[in-house]
Amino acid sequence: MQYELLPLGDRAIVLRLSQNKGTEEWRAMAAVAAAVEREASTWIMDAVPAYDTVTVIYDPSRLLALANPLEGETAYSLAERLLHKLIDSRTGSDWNREHPFQTIEIPVCYGGEHGPDLKEAAERSGLSAQQFVERHAAAPYTVAMIGFMPGFPYLSGLPEQLAQPRKAVPRAAVPAGSVGIAGGQTGIYPQSTPGGWQLIGRTAVKLYDIDREPPVLLKAGDRVRFVPADRLEEEEKAADNGEILMKQDELAESDFRPFAAIERPGMWTAIQHGGEAGLRAYGIPAGGAMDRYALRVANLLVGNDTSAAGLELTLAGPELVFSADQLITICGAPMSPTIDGEELPMWRPVWVRSGAVLRFGHASSGCRAYVAAAGGLEGRRATVGRRLAAGDRVPMQGGAELSRWAAAWAAALAEKAGSRNWAAASWFAQPSVYGGGASEAGIVLRAMPGSEYGQFSEAARELFFRERYRVAPASNRMGCRLEGAPLERLARGELLSHGVTPGTVQVPQGGAPIVLAADCQTTGGYPKIAHVATIDMPLLAQARPGDWLTFKRITLEEAQLLDLEGERELQLLAASIRSRLPLP
Repeated sequence: MQYELLPLGDRAIVLRLSQNKGTEEWRAMAAVAAAVEREASTWIMDAVPAYDTVTVIYDPSRLLALANPLEGETAYSLAERLLHKLIDSRTGSDWNREHPFQTIEIPVCYGGEHGPDLKEAAERSGLSAQQFVERHAAAPYTVAMIGFMPGFPYLSGLPEQLAQPRKAVPRAAVPAGSVGIAGGQTGIYPQSTPGGWQLIGRTAVKLYDIDREPPVLLKAGDRVRFVPADRLEEEEKAADNGEILMKQDELAESDFRPFAAIERPGMWTAIQHGGEAGLRAYGIPAGGAMDRYALRVANLLVGNDTSAAGLELTLAGPELVFSADQLITICGAPMSPTIDGEELPMWRPVWVRSGAVLRFGHASSGCRAYVAAAGGLEGRRATVGRRLAAGDRVPMQGGAELSRWAAAWAAALAEKAGSRNWAAASWFAQPSVYGGGASEAGIVLRAMPGSEYGQFSEAARELFFRERYRVAPASNRMGCRLEGAPLERLARGELLSHGVTPGTVQVPQGGAPIVLAADCQTTGGYPKIAHVATIDMPLLAQARPGDWLTFKRITLEEAQLLDLEGERELQLLAASIRSRLPLP
């Protein structure tokens, strides 16, 4: 196998085939991804196959702690050496033997209401609708990658005569199960979503089920056969057993778990955790808190694991009530939290009495705040990220899950509170990660040149690291859209979709950069001009519409040193917090 390894930011590395010969090589990429995750799971978080690439997301600090770096070897060069060793030890036949793929038949009801574009697609191909269906169903397909949305397969193998242009105006809603064609690819929509592919049929097969393990039916490298069906066999809709958010009138009397009741939801309040690894190959983002630093510190301040679930508040916070006495903390953007009209201090443990109403205002600066509770919130795949509504009850672990440290502080602060509804520790954690990010130009994000940096004009490259960009109102957890002078790309060819991660700066055809964020898609086809350093992603998370951003160029080595330094500081902070015990 002839390939090259390239960096993608400071926590990912891309394996790219030197010679792209098509389907068999793409299947080899899927086998490589599976082997990499299986044999290096101690330091690799995800491996995402996509056509002629595999994007490997890794943890530099964990890698350096577990492996034996050579003198002067950086985290990236160590990852590169270990990946070369793993891949070069195998032949092409080894990949097929180690990772056999499945062949799956997909029944499709072609045409009519299920395939509204079939007739026009057939006419463009110079065929009758029946001929088009026969040729489409007769072709063998291979899953080149899963992307765009969870479980969405990009299938190679479409006969050249059947290739179709994307629709000039995408549909506002494409039904789940729709089979579509775009360019030389066939795809199947697992969920209802807007889309611009030409729809030729529909299947009732469920490609994505959040409660299934694995949650997707198809994986990269699998083979697919379409079988024409006379009618659409609708599947039974399974009840969502993963639901943990309960309305007040639905809570069973026998359930005595403590909970947080949402009286008013704020602008956008949701359960978020530290992110979920191992799912990107299925098209499922790792997700997690936008400002992971704030959530991690919040969890440390109540004795939790740093990845435990908490509440993420955006721009304006909620009004909530805890059903039991609770040790909490609030970190991130200042949103004027109050109980009984008294403002609660942030970045420290706070004991709250059962039934007390915790209210938040609007963020005076920044964008997102986090509420963590001792023991953590219950956060499952089905409910993490869902916008909370008035009346929701968020179950909490509490009880047996409380650490001894948290229990000691809860007891001490309860005694300190006396008759009041809350009491706070006199000490606090300093949010040092936010230091150095602001200037007269606004927020400064350190960034490395991206894979396609050289495809942009020299003027565009200089402009990117000089321009003041304004955060656009359309920004969200998927990406921060920037307004400013457009960037000119010299290369005009389309890119095959490839892995992307939070921090990737993509430039669509209009020339306006988008910085991908926590909920970004797992793959993308836009050129990457840069990648924001991991250390500065909390700054991006706190950027609000209207804020100004500038980018400062640094090297990969500098970014990884900053990342490792940030992790060491967090470890020191954790040790400092654990050493603080209430006086007897």
